[in-house]
Amino acid sequence: MKIFPLRYAVIGMGGIAQTHLRDIATQPGVTVVGLADVTDPQTWKVAAEHAAVPRFQAVEQMLRETRPDLVSICTPNKFHHAYTLLALRHGAHVTCEKPMAMTVAEAEAMEAARAAAGKLGGINFSYRNIAAFRFARELIAAGELGRLRRVHAVYLQSFLGAQAAPYSWRNDAGLAGFGALGDLGVHMIDGVYFLTGLDYRRVTGLAQILLPEKADAAGRMHPVTTDTNAAFLAELSGGVVATFETTQVAPGYGNYFRIEISGERGTLAVLSDQTDALWLRAGESLTKYATWKTDLPLQQLPTDFIARGAPPTPGAIVPAIRGEKVDLPTFADGLRAQRVLGAILDSMKTGAWQKLG
Repeated sequence: MKIFPLRYAVIGMGGIAQTHLRDIATQPGVTVVGLADVTDPQTWKVAAEHAAVPRFQAVEQMLRETRPDLVSICTPNKFHHAYTLLALRHGAHVTCEKPMAMTVAEAEAMEAARAAAGKLGGINFSYRNIAAFRFARELIAAGELGRLRRVHAVYLQSFLGAQAAPYSWRNDAGLAGFGALGDLGVHMIDGVYFLTGLDYRRVTGLAQILLPEKADAAGRMHPVTTDTNAAFLAELSGGVVATFETTQVAPGYGNYFRIEISGERGTLAVLSDQTDALWLRAGESLTKYATWKTDLPLQQLPTDFIARGAPPTPGAIVPAIRGEKVDLPTFADGLRAQRVLGAILDSMKTGAWQKLG
């Protein structure tokens, strides 16, 4: 791989910006040339190694003056579309936070603009990095579960229901677009596709706001306008039924993301809290006989597989820009997930299944 220099900038200096900087700015040949956010630069949390990087409150000024080759979009969801188009117009590759946009139309425009500009676009579907998820994908692709029959995904958190957790932009539908459905559900949508390779044919779902208001850090009350709970049902390629549940108000759950998949000759499950192992019962002999005792043993992943690692998202876009073949979650992946989210929202309005593809 040719290590030519890359000029790198970040738009949006919230917490996730630190992940982008850690994954991208630490790679060989990458220089951070600008940081931008509309808020007061004195309030930004910037690591010591980036303290001297020029700071801007005007995004277009930063793009014009710093001329980055790569831009991370780490803003609230409302601004993903506009800032992506702006960065592409200034000649930069873009890696964007999830969900990709507020609407399907915005996501389609982002992908069209990326293609027209001849640039790369990445989406930070971070669970693709986890060894257990990648190994499960390899098992399924090799046919070791046989023909797939069912999928069950849950993503459970508790933080929003905690009294001590303050109100944030993620609770405002005008800035976030979604609550649990978009913030967590989009990981389930992409995770199932990543593991199985099966696309979405039709969906139906519902969402609820179970927490009507929340206090901000200063104690002021704000209405919560994003969903706190959501569930949806999908038919995947080949008629496989997939069920999904997500919440941000389930006491006792931290960041619990689990996908279970059954095929003709086995069942496996992956969990975000167990990155180097998976639950697996598979094989001709083990599944030949009926059983009345549930047994999904926890299997440690091969150390050689773990040692091989994976290019992290969002950082995988750097070697991709340099011409290396990388398994990168792209704008096309973000658009696929956005279309599923859009269809779920449409099903909530109509009360009917919505077809995709």
